[in-house]
Amino acid sequence: MRIGDTLYFSPNYRFDQINWNNKEELIEAFRDRVEEFYLKPARVLNKHKYPFGSGVLCVTTIDFLAKIETDLDDVGKRFENWLRSNIKEFDSSDPDNSSRTLACRFYKEFRNGLVHEGRIKNCGQFSYDFDELVHQGNGIIIVNPNLLLNAIISSFRKYIQRVESEEFAFLQFRCALIKAFWKDIKYVNR
Repeated sequence: MRIGDTLYFSPNYRFDQINWNNKEELIEAFRDRVEEFYLKPARVLNKHKYPFGSGVLCVTTIDFLAKIETDLDDVGKRFENWLRSNIKEFDSSDPDNSSRTLACRFYKEFRNGLVHEGRIKNCGQFSYDFDELVHQGNGIIIVNPNLLLNAIISSFRKYIQRVESEEFAFLQFRCALIKAFWKDIKYVNR
């Protein structure tokens, strides 16, 4: 985010003020970014019953967290791995194609459809009408964006706890952030 001549990592942390070696500060800046850019707006959209908008933010949150947590270059693999590892409902076989998981299907129909075409493919839907995170029937998947957001928040909190408590996890986290934002860091330090 840019305001005037200043490039922000998150609403409360400028790129030029982050000490990338300060564990507490870096974790707090990351938390601020995820909470304020992704989670808080998705909560507001859910509160006002905008399932599509909330779903789009959930998908981009997963994309971002998967990039940082897995540090895999293949977008599909990291997205699917993150889903399968963090949200149990996606770690099962697709009833319409037993050779793939629901995570793979969600990636292809929801994530790719939304990011590349602004729509969900193959009649997939976001809806608050079901009390389960993933509802399957008649060959379609319906995802409750409020329950998806809650699952993402829970996974995010667990990840932050691990990064705070395990030194190796923090080092991986730090390296992934620097790798992801290298051009931004270089730009502000020119």
